[in-house]
Amino acid sequence: MNAATPQIGHAIAQWVAEGEIDLAGDVLDRARKGVADTIACIVAGAGDEGAAAVRQTAVALGNGPATVIGTSTRLAAPWAALANGTAAHALDYDDVFAPGSNHASAVLIPALLALAEAEGATGRQLLDAYVAGLEVQAVLGRGIGRGHYDVGWHNTSTIGCIGAAAGCARLLGLATEPARDAIALAVSMASGPKVQFGSPAKPFHAGLGAQHAVLAADLARNGVHARADAIEGERGFIDLFAGSDQTDWPSLLDRLGAPLAMTEFGVSPKLYPCCGSTHRVLDGVLALRSAHQIALEDVEHVSTLVGYGNKRNLCYPDPQDEMEARFSMNYCVAVALAQGKLSLGDFTAESIHRPELREFLPRVSMDARPADAEGDDPASRMPHEVVIHLKDGSEVRIDVLDAKGSVTNPLTQGDVEEKFSDCCTGFLAPDDLAAAQAALARFESLEHMEELTRHLAFEATSDRGERFARRAA
Repeated sequence: MNAATPQIGHAIAQWVAEGEIDLAGDVLDRARKGVADTIACIVAGAGDEGAAAVRQTAVALGNGPATVIGTSTRLAAPWAALANGTAAHALDYDDVFAPGSNHASAVLIPALLALAEAEGATGRQLLDAYVAGLEVQAVLGRGIGRGHYDVGWHNTSTIGCIGAAAGCARLLGLATEPARDAIALAVSMASGPKVQFGSPAKPFHAGLGAQHAVLAADLARNGVHARADAIEGERGFIDLFAGSDQTDWPSLLDRLGAPLAMTEFGVSPKLYPCCGSTHRVLDGVLALRSAHQIALEDVEHVSTLVGYGNKRNLCYPDPQDEMEARFSMNYCVAVALAQGKLSLGDFTAESIHRPELREFLPRVSMDARPADAEGDDPASRMPHEVVIHLKDGSEVRIDVLDAKGSVTNPLTQGDVEEKFSDCCTGFLAPDDLAAAQAALARFESLEHMEELTRHLAFEATSDRGERFARRAA
């Protein structure tokens, strides 16, 4: 960066401390739904083998005021955020955030929920901090560029950690300077390489980002200082992590809150419990399957074209376990064609070895556009393409620009309700399930998180998805 570079950390911190958020209309509705979707994903993911191991580790570190979903034990806020963040991302069912190229809510909501319980914050205060944290993730995601993601950084745990620290600073009501310290401290804790995709360490990234966000904000509140230019300074975040040095930072900073990222982009809840890089292709496959009454046995080959970073994410054409299957275009397309949907029960150690699906895996191919085809702004994108070649010699094709769940292609209310039920039924007692839904529907009016969290207590199992298969039996 050069001498003309704006004071990015200071500008962001000043907006976090002083910026006004009109928590009404679509902003309120989307924020409320984002919380509900993330809570559902935590409930479903709490019994995952990796999430359970993280929770077991955290529980041994001492009690505190914050709820850990999946156990009756409460922990100090950073450890609760670690456990819940890992569970939120364990099944890759949590939302995605276009300008951050990340899973924004899986870091933000666990961090804010734990901190809100510790501080006695209201639902409205949490939602306000959530929207603020998204705003910071958006400006950093667009500023740092697509190359950050494409080269191999997991934005969920880099940009996510910094943005969540800003959200935590907002929840604590920090002034500009301590908010800047919180953001700068989070820069020192932002990490996570995408080599971990397809392993339990990937969801751990979300937990780690949430834990570090809480810790950064609390350290700053208590007077721990950091370099004011940790983002823009020499050897700072941009210098070390940016995919491009061409960003118009003054323009991005001028747009902070105008419009809000929650208005412009929203968060995109997932319809399928697998890597978001598959979702536009899956939307296309399912649309063609329905429109042309295609069965798995009718198909000779499926050709797909995706973005450069998407292909790099989907690195398991022959998955050997349920974690790898979530990052396998071949497997996900086979399930979609065979069943007309993808469910939590499709990602177990047993289900991925179904013979009819294994036989079909080589019949799916995936190509990618060049690395620079979509530009450096992660909010810009080109369609994903699907061509289904049928055994009778014909073919059908479709292009999909925006996945279901995005602002331009939102989930129906039925989709939202079905997903919440799919995540929570059988884990929360029926009365608690109903009460949790009611609390989430009026989240902005909650005077204390206990009105929700007391209905989220259950003892989770530890398995590799078998609980969903057992529930469906």
